[in-house]
Amino acid sequence: MGDMRKPQLRVTVNSRCKRSCYYCRPSGEAVATESGTDLAPDHLVAVAAAAKSQGVDAIKLTGGDPALYEPLVDTVSRLRQEAGMSEVEVISRHPRIGELAPALAEAGVTLFNVSLDTLDAQLHREICGVDDHAEVLAAIRACVATGVPVKVNVVVMSGINTPEIEALIEFCEDAGVHSVKLLDIIKDLNESSESFARRLEIKRQLRLPDLYVPLEELAGDLRVRAIDEEVLQQGGLGHPMTVFTMPSGTKVVIKDSNAGAWYGSVCRGCPLFPCHDALMALRLTADARLQFCLLREDVTVDLAALLDKGDSEGLAAQLEAAFEMYAASYFRPGDATPQHLVEAGR
Repeated sequence: MGDMRKPQLRVTVNSRCKRSCYYCRPSGEAVATESGTDLAPDHLVAVAAAAKSQGVDAIKLTGGDPALYEPLVDTVSRLRQEAGMSEVEVISRHPRIGELAPALAEAGVTLFNVSLDTLDAQLHREICGVDDHAEVLAAIRACVATGVPVKVNVVVMSGINTPEIEALIEFCEDAGVHSVKLLDIIKDLNESSESFARRLEIKRQLRLPDLYVPLEELAGDLRVRAIDEEVLQQGGLGHPMTVFTMPSGTKVVIKDSNAGAWYGSVCRGCPLFPCHDALMALRLTADARLQFCLLREDVTVDLAALLDKGDSEGLAAQLEAAFEMYAASYFRPGDATPQHLVEAGR
């Protein structure tokens, strides 16, 4: 693939996380997937190896929740040793990730990504439907203790956790967290499969768009305090992200969907265009489908038959075609797109 744009490779290793966060859905990142579905480790490794042949050597394990995926530690080791992945990120918000952290570090995980939206235990219980706030904080500290970099994701929600953002950043700095990523709400998540936004309507009489905060509103204060600022795009795709380095060394990343996104042939004629994520990532679902779009189930590619047969040539062809679509994508600026990217046409 040379220097072509490459999407993130994100794998939903299982289909459920046992939480019900306001801004998410039962199947997590994946489009609707049957409850209790786990991706076979052999299938995961095969897809990762095929992606490596296309020049992608980084993978993100998500879900569901990888902390509840029984073969997680062994799978991380296989991804490093057999598939040749140089980066393996594990994305979780379950306390069990802290228990697994030492073994995962030894297996070769290169980044822990743990979600934390509030420092208030009661609000945590309201947001995600589970009473385990203290355990999540302990898990973050356990991950930090391994020496592997830790990123904390914070979904910024108007009227819910906006007063806490500075305190959340300070907690992460004190805990030794490498980076804090601030994400805006996915306003259009309810346009596809069932989400947990119904809980939000019942508890707060609000809809997902009501929680949206333009993240450029937070950038001003961070810019004053930061010692460095840069704009990054993972693999040349995804939303341009502003990265502030704080005096503590902790990086604060603003991922603002209003900063623009990439679109491609699969987006033509889509009734949801323009959408939140666009072509940010190539996902593999727990039931072995390639998923291009966060919202649409009709544009997935089922790899199960190829994987069951061990058809490595057929699998390679599907991955190559998928990556070519991302390479041919185009950038659509948003209201918060950094000026130098607007001028460069990307």
